[in-house]
Amino acid sequence: MDVVTRAGAYAAIFLTESLFLDPEDYTSPGILLHTSYAAAIKEYAMKGNTSIVKKMKFVLTETGTGPAPEVAYFSSRGPDPITPSVLKPDILAPGVDVLGAVRPDLPFMVVGKYDLVTDYALYSGTSMAAPHVAGVAALLKSIHGDWTPAAIRSALMTTATNTDNRNGIIEDQWYNQPATPLDFGAGHIYPNKAMDPGLIYDMGFQDYIDFLCGLGYTDQQMSAVIRRSRWSCSTNHTELNYPSFIADFSNQTTSPLEKHFIRTVTNVGDPRSTYQAVVEVPARMTVRVEPKTIRFTSKYQSEDFVMSIQMDKRSPNVTYGYLKWIDEHNHTVSSPIVVIGS
Repeated sequence: MDVVTRAGAYAAIFLTESLFLDPEDYTSPGILLHTSYAAAIKEYAMKGNTSIVKKMKFVLTETGTGPAPEVAYFSSRGPDPITPSVLKPDILAPGVDVLGAVRPDLPFMVVGKYDLVTDYALYSGTSMAAPHVAGVAALLKSIHGDWTPAAIRSALMTTATNTDNRNGIIEDQWYNQPATPLDFGAGHIYPNKAMDPGLIYDMGFQDYIDFLCGLGYTDQQMSAVIRRSRWSCSTNHTELNYPSFIADFSNQTTSPLEKHFIRTVTNVGDPRSTYQAVVEVPARMTVRVEPKTIRFTSKYQSEDFVMSIQMDKRSPNVTYGYLKWIDEHNHTVSSPIVVIGS
């Protein structure tokens, strides 16, 4: 594009493999096409025909295209290298070419010899996705004022969707292949469903302290994170009551490949509800849940369950499935299960 600008061209047809360009990257008007069109375009241009541009349309946005949503090529991926016992990322949210207000006194982009300013601009990144999640969290807090941050996160995660507008698994933009929970976490945020999740995986302040104690944080590190000078470690553990599951067997050479999880779910839906555990996992992954049925007789009642994962050593590097608690009131509480093979 810089070469085109220096050559004095008014516009150009650009060919690229990636198609990953932001609006401010266009230093001159152009059409961006994949390199697979190169031969046909070059042949047409070299024929010396007298064709002219008949019509050009700008400020045109197509809707209903797909697949969407996708995991952006720049989106951070899991697993978490510091705390691999917690599945990351948590969730996917809109973060590509989001229109927002910007300072009109600062140049947004350069076209030719001109610095262009604007009142609104398209931006991409975590700085665009995070406000979407924060906004939905604020709406949930306004509806459920007594919910903890963990409860809100749980509602967002267990009601997220992992399918796109073509009814396929959300794709990874970089590879144009189906993504996994190591790319999209629990899935794409679904605000309306998050208002009524049915069950939540809740946590309190002490749970986080015990978790940090289990990770071996020093007193200085603990104080920096929790912003307190005094605390107590009631138990040391490296598991949280998280609405997702991950088992890393990459460094395990002995058999069997097995891991157990203990979780607590709290009923925030209909007072009298019966939830059945439904496990959706591929071959070579065995998941057992005890108990398989949880009955609630009141709201805010909490119950524990144990989930066990057992893997075949010949399994792929990354395998995933889902644990879903389903009740008679149309609630589906979905949690991803990820296994990293040996």
